[in-house]
Amino acid sequence: MERISELFHRYFEGLASAAEEQELMRLVEQTGNKDLEMIMKQEWDALSGPDANIPDGTALLQRILDKPAPRNRVFQLRQWAAAAAVLLLFSIGGYYLCHQRQPAPALAANNILPGYNKAMLTLEDGRVVNLDSTGSQVIRQGSYTIMQQNGQLNYNGHSSTEKIAFNTLRTPRGGQYRVTLPDGTAVWLNAASSIRYPTAFAGKDRLVEITGEAYFEVAANADKPFIVSVNNGVSIRVLGTHFNVSAYVDEGMTKTTLLQGAVAVGTANIRPVILQPGQQAQVMTTTMKVENNVNTDQVIAWKNGQFDFSHADIKTVMSQLSRWYDVDVKYEGEMPTQLFRGKLSKDLRLSEVLEILQDVNVKFKLDNRTITVYGK
Repeated sequence: MERISELFHRYFEGLASAAEEQELMRLVEQTGNKDLEMIMKQEWDALSGPDANIPDGTALLQRILDKPAPRNRVFQLRQWAAAAAVLLLFSIGGYYLCHQRQPAPALAANNILPGYNKAMLTLEDGRVVNLDSTGSQVIRQGSYTIMQQNGQLNYNGHSSTEKIAFNTLRTPRGGQYRVTLPDGTAVWLNAASSIRYPTAFAGKDRLVEITGEAYFEVAANADKPFIVSVNNGVSIRVLGTHFNVSAYVDEGMTKTTLLQGAVAVGTANIRPVILQPGQQAQVMTTTMKVENNVNTDQVIAWKNGQFDFSHADIKTVMSQLSRWYDVDVKYEGEMPTQLFRGKLSKDLRLSEVLEILQDVNVKFKLDNRTITVYGK
């Protein structure tokens, strides 16, 4: 108890060495929730004076989230979620231990599971094929085949004399999916999103249409540019690159974030701008703004199985939860202005996430598939 308290104190003072951080990880793993709660409260009380400098707990949090559970015994997810939650909530400058308890009845009664790989594929002839993370099947359409396996689609073969068909892949709320297009381009669809594409790219360019959010790793082809058309008129032109497009209607803008290569972003009324890696184009109805030095890891955290709430307010957080857990959100009262920092696994149940977030000047009520957020 004394050693873990000492290590927590050194970490939050910014004095812990790499070896001491590793030792802290081991002790967090071995410490019961009640003991961990008491230690954290003591450290918070020691650090919470008017001139306290609370360091960023995100790095240590990420190591907790990424670290596998020990193989020699059953390790409860709640223990890992609790440790991660403590550091997440330290990062926003408050001490909250509600997550250390069992979920409140109002939350636990509707213990909604996280989303998973699922989508609907609409073929040219109107057939709709349901896809999930476990199914394996061969879908035939004319002379080519579509392989579904391990939560993704792959297109193979096409006759040059056959009429090109168009398919649409849609994910519901609570779903995500990956497709490899006929040219080898890999696309990850986030929840509540869609992509429409041809079964072969036979023209002078490779045009696809999306709604919602998608991450692209475009197969290089200098002779045939890849073009993404977004539902609000934004056009993204590339040759071969990695980028993310977020175009949810309720967010009011389209954000194109470049990770690798180069893209040109524009609309019919906005002159195209060429982005460099680390830049993000934010397009609204008649204007476009380019942000530099964007945290690209945060932008594609959804693809990598995480929520990254860095610099997010409560409504931004709840929008992400709404799409992933397929729930509606209502707000009552004045919402807090604090911004979150930290990451959580998307594999947590909804009640676990809400318990972690609860008491940040908000309370939650979960009724069937509706969350009511109560502010001040």
